[in-house]
Order: sequence, then C-alpha cells, then structure tokens
Amino acid sequence: MDSKRRETLSSSRRSRKSYDSESDSDDSRNSSPRRSSGKSRERSRSQGRTSRRHRTPDDSSDSGRDRKRKKSSSRKITEEEIAEYLAKKAQRKAMKAAKKLKTQSMSGYSNDSNPFGDSNLNEKFVWRKKIERDVSQGVPLDMFSVKAEKKKQIERMAEIEKVKKRREERALEKAQHEEEMAILARERARAEFQDWEKKEEEFHFDQSKVRSEIRLREGRVKPIDVLSKHLNVSDEMDIEIDEPYMVFKGLTVKEMEELHDDIKMHLDMDRKTQTHIDFWEALLVVCNWELAEARKKDALDRARVRGEQPPSELLAEERGLHSSIEADVRNLLEGKTSNELEALRSQIESQMSSGTAKVVEYWEAVLKRLQIYKAKACLKEIHAKMLRNHLQRLEPPLKGDDMLENDNSLRFSEEDIQDDDFQDAETFSPELVLEEETHEAEEAGSFSPELFDGDENEAIDPEEDRAILERKRMAVVDEQQRRIQDAMASKPPPSEHNLELKAMKAMGAMEEGDAVFGSGAEVNLDSQVYWWHDKYRPRKPKYFNRVHTGYEWNKYNQTHYDHDNPPPKIVQGYKFNIFYPDLVDKIKAPTFTIEKDGDNGETCIIRFHAGPPYEDIAFKIVNKEWEYSHKKGFKCTFERGILHVYFNFKRYRYRR
Repeated sequence: MDSKRRETLSSSRRSRKSYDSESDSDDSRNSSPRRSSGKSRERSRSQGRTSRRHRTPDDSSDSGRDRKRKKSSSRKITEEEIAEYLAKKAQRKAMKAAKKLKTQSMSGYSNDSNPFGDSNLNEKFVWRKKIERDVSQGVPLDMFSVKAEKKKQIERMAEIEKVKKRREERALEKAQHEEEMAILARERARAEFQDWEKKEEEFHFDQSKVRSEIRLREGRVKPIDVLSKHLNVSDEMDIEIDEPYMVFKGLTVKEMEELHDDIKMHLDMDRKTQTHIDFWEALLVVCNWELAEARKKDALDRARVRGEQPPSELLAEERGLHSSIEADVRNLLEGKTSNELEALRSQIESQMSSGTAKVVEYWEAVLKRLQIYKAKACLKEIHAKMLRNHLQRLEPPLKGDDMLENDNSLRFSEEDIQDDDFQDAETFSPELVLEEETHEAEEAGSFSPELFDGDENEAIDPEEDRAILERKRMAVVDEQQRRIQDAMASKPPPSEHNLELKAMKAMGAMEEGDAVFGSGAEVNLDSQVYWWHDKYRPRKPKYFNRVHTGYEWNKYNQTHYDHDNPPPKIVQGYKFNIFYPDLVDKIKAPTFTIEKDGDNGETCIIRFHAGPPYEDIAFKIVNKEWEYSHKKGFKCTFERGILHVYFNFKRYRYRR
C-alpha cells in the first residue's frame, strides 16, 4: 500500500514539475531582452501602459495563480492533498462508469413508470463519501473503473436472481405447506365428522332402546321390540317361547320395510358379541326373503282385486325349481342344524364346481333356499341357548340332598299340574287324616327315642359316599335337562305379542286422527276381593287401544275456521282390544258395562269384566251416544282370547 502511494506521489510531482517548467519557459520567452530602437521602446512602453490600463481582473487572477504556482512549487505536498486528489479521481472514474452504464430500463422499470416514484431510476447513484472512505482505506482506483462496475453489476444481478429463485422456492414451499395443512385440516374435519356421525348413530340407537323399553312396559309392542327382547333377556321380562323368525307372520309390507330398517340399524350398532352379530345377520337374511314374498303376494292381491292380469314375472316359477318338488326341497332342508346345512352347502358347491351335479339350475335354487333355512336354524339355536340361560338364571342349582328333594317335589308337582285345563277345587283342597291311623301309631310305643345297636350305624366308606353323591348329582342334572327339553318341546301358550299383532291386524293401519289409547286413560278401580283369589293369582289383562279424533265441520266451524286454521279435534270413537289368553272359563265371553264418572257428565267409565284369573279393568271415555250399526264401525266380539269393542259416536245434523 505504501509503495503504491509513493508511486502516485512521484507521478504527481513529475507532472507538477513539468507544468512549472513549461510556465517558466513561457515567461522567459515573453521576457527575453530585445534590442530595439528608441521609438520601438517608447511604443512598447506606451503599449505597456495601455495594456496595464486595459487589463481585466481575469488576467490579474491568472497572473496571481501563476505566482502562487511558483511559490507552491517550492513547498511540500501533504498526505491530505494526495488523498483528496485520489478521491476526486476515483469519483471522476465512477461518474464516467455511471454514464457509460446508464440504461433505458432497470429490472423492468423506467424513469416514467416505477413503483418507487424515482424519476432518476436509470441513472447510477455515485456515493461520494463512500468512495472517499474506500480510497482513504487503500482501495485501488481500478475498482471504480467501468470494467469493475460491470463485474459488480453482473454479480449483483446474479445475487438478485438467486434471491428471486429463493423467493420463488419459499413461495412454492409455503404453498405446499398450506396445501398439506389444508389436507390435514380436511382429514381432521372428516374424522371429526365421522366421529360425530358415529356418536349421533349411537345416540339414536340408545334412544331406540329406550323407546323399545317404554313400548314393552305400556303394551305397545313392535316387532323389533320382540326381537331385542329375544336377544337381551332380563329377569323383569318374560322370554318369548316362539322362535324369532315367527315375528314376520301377519306383518304388512310397510311394517316389514320398517322392520328391515330397524334390523339393519341393530346390525350396524349392536356388535357387542359374535352371537349378536350372527343373530342380526340371520334375521336380515330371513327379513329379505319374507319381504320379497310379501311384496309378491301384495302385487298379486292388488292385481286380483283390480281384475287385472298379474305380471308375468310374478307368475313365472323359479328357474330350476318346479312347484311340484317344493315339498321335497323343504323336507330336505327342514329339521337340520346350521352345521349340517353348512356341510350340505359345501357338498353342493363342490359338486357344482367339479361338474358332477346333473341339474345345475335345481341345485342353484336349493342353495338359495338353503341360506334361508340356515338362517332360521341359526336363530333357533341362539333362541334355545338364550332360553336355557334364562331358565338357569331363574332357577339356580341347589346343593346336596336339598337339591334332590326339591327336584323330586318339583317332579311330582309338574306331573300333577301337567294338563292345560284346570282341575276342580276338590283336587287342590287338603285331605283329612283319619284318627284311627294316628291311634295305631301312638299305641305302638312311647314317645321316647328307640335304642339302636352300634353296629347298625357304622361309618360309611368315603369312596362309596362320594359315588352315591355323584349319582344323586347326575340324577338332578338329568332331571333339569329333561325339564328344559319338555318346556321347549311343549306347545307354548299364545303370547301377548301374537295377540297384539292379531289386534293390530283387526283394527287395520292407523289413519289420520288415530292415536294410541294407553295407560293414561286407565281408571284405578277400588280394590276388591274375588271369590277365586285363593286359587289363582289375580292379574290385570293386557290391552291395545286406539282413540279416533277428527274435525267436525258444522256451520259454526265452517264460518270461523278453514283447512289452514282448523278447529280443535274432537273424539269420534274408540277401539278396545283386551287380551284374555289364560281365561279359566273360555266358554263365557267377557262383558263390559258403562258407569257414571262421579259428577262429571262429559265423561263416563267403561268397565271390562272377564272372570278368573283376570281383574276388572276400566277406562275413562267421552260420554256420547254410540252408533250400534256395523256399517258405522261397531264391533263387539270375543275370539282367540281377544275382546274387540269398536264403536263410533253419533254425529248430529241440525236442519232449520
């Protein structure tokens, strides 16, 4: 750095010396002595005077500058002056480079159009102070040349391109990150929605269980309630004796469709155990079959009522299965367990796959039927298992001799009360013991204990005692199994659910204005003692009632109301179905009577009386005159253990 500075100083001194020598030579040339004549001398003097008179201030300043140069040539140049000179030189170079590198547009912007509001955008800015600082720090002057500036500009443009590329990469990464976050948010929202949907389905399923329990308590049983009771047996409710698939009998197409939806919901939600899954899957198979048959039968009935020709697809027989061999297929599949039917299915499929089956269409039809019978067999096995568990829970096994004695007493009692018809009262009355037999027993000896020989009461061998105990236990177990089998094989009494289905079928589908006439209208009667209460346990009969309401469009209502703003509904009739499946005297039909409701003249009480073992039951109804014409809907019959009492009220027409 010092050598460069010395070279610059020496070059500046040489330039100054040459400049001073030139000025001195000019002065000596101008002041050289000339011999001239006197006239010329005078002329020169006069010219000199005139020249002095007419000399301008610029000439004087130039002469002063020359004199200063002469003086300064003799003085020493300082470092500050050299630095100032170098800085000015560097600035001149920078200005020159700026002029050469000036362009019409800068990065797509011009002086006229740029977002910065700069009218000198294309001109390169020269930072003078920075240049002075760099020169003072020893930066060479070549760094401010045009070539150096071009190199710097290329580097800056490359850096700008790098920055632009990094910005684009960051923008791309940000977009990808936002897209990933959006995907995660959508997946999270989808998972939450599925969770909410699952919770909603579980809530609706729990509510359906609660509604089922309420309907079971109030006697408004639906088919799905019966099926749920088959699967979830409790000690509070009696288990149904009929198989679960018997619930489809007597249902309409609409009721079967509702039951199909309920079964699908239970199949999706009730998956606690494999037994529950098998139960609902088998029920769904049977329901699909029964629903298809019901739709086919309904279509045929509609065509027959209209007098039309039934569709050909309904009349066509199933491919490969003639109606004459339907009974043979039924005999082949009935009475088999699910395992036997599964083995038969695999055997038929193997024959069909190997080509040994002669009539393929027949075996395809048999396979279709086999699925139905297999589902029914599975339902029957599950029902038998539930019934067995329920009986074991209700009658826990006893221990030792008490168990044997209790079993013997139960055996005798079952043999005594095996007939369905009740015996006369004399059969169940206690018998008198003759006094002669007691006297003979008393005369045999005194009341003191008899003395036994010690040899007669010897200790029993433990092995023999254990064998005797095992035989007694096996006898008890065999007897319990026999009782369960007898209970399952015996003909069940008509269940209340079947009676309710019959009542629903007799009443028909619910119309507009119909409502269930439940326990809210039942009247609590005064407690009374029946003549048969010592023989039978009195109990309230079950019932399934409806009340029919509607609008009465008389002149007043026609004047003040319309169909958009209807009048209040009034009761127009009732339908009572009282169930008496266990009547002792089945020949005598139940009766009903109408009683006053205290001082209230708008309502009355209808009381139903049947006889043992049922108590009287009463309901509060509207006190109006009845229509006793069968054309107007009146019905009072007792058939198949159900008392039907249907009636409507008279409608009065006023004329002027």
